[in-house]
Amino acid sequence: MKKWSAGLVLGLALVIGVPKVSSASTLLLSHTGAANPTTEGWTFSGTVETGAITNDQDSGVDAWRVYEQGGGVSHAGTYNKTLTTTQLSDAVLTGWTMDATIRFVPPDSLANTPLSNNAWCTFLVDEGVAGKRDLYGIYFGSDTSGNTLVRLYSFGSTYTVSPGYHDYKLSWDPETGLASFFIDGEFKTSYSGTTIDNTGTSRVYWGDNTTTVADDGRGAHYAYVGLTVGTAAAMAPEPTRVAFFVLASLGCLLRRQRMIC
Repeated sequence: MKKWSAGLVLGLALVIGVPKVSSASTLLLSHTGAANPTTEGWTFSGTVETGAITNDQDSGVDAWRVYEQGGGVSHAGTYNKTLTTTQLSDAVLTGWTMDATIRFVPPDSLANTPLSNNAWCTFLVDEGVAGKRDLYGIYFGSDTSGNTLVRLYSFGSTYTVSPGYHDYKLSWDPETGLASFFIDGEFKTSYSGTTIDNTGTSRVYWGDNTTTVADDGRGAHYAYVGLTVGTAAAMAPEPTRVAFFVLASLGCLLRRQRMIC
């Protein structure tokens, strides 16, 4: 009986999965609330309007404003933070997660704003291919109803969310080479990023950029931007229905064995 039980338990463990070893997560860089990002170690370049926002629209959320002021002139503005060699190595070896809490601000008067020339939050990372870096970007726009449009850079579907603040997450797993994309904690898709012909530093950057002249301003309020390493899936997938079935069967069989004994 003991040998039979051990075999079934082993089979159950294989179905359920066992925890994978995972390094502790480390926050490498962040922007939080209404703090001026330059006081948090970010560098700024551009001509957009910026400034602190407190209790945005009575939401209780503080943020940093990055606003393309329009007026028939093209503007852009970017906050950058470069990874050190050690930080880059940790990100590639142990996985990374980029989190952002953002409210996209559509133009006034309300109009459609395309996803190609607006606010974004991006991680540009050298994954070891000579002369190339991979870009993982979340881009924002709006429709004529004021809803926020969200799209991953050069990838697939456009997601529509209600106006206001939302949480966005890209979590990259070094075992698969894919980043899982979440909106408000809900998984949306897997994303391989986009390899670009470029050399230079690995960095996180966010802000507003446009290649078109806008008459009416628009931009985004950034309540949080952060990059952590060592955060790739720490556990195997949760037990499936098959696992629960095996578990239930094990209980019944054990009870029968007791009765026979």
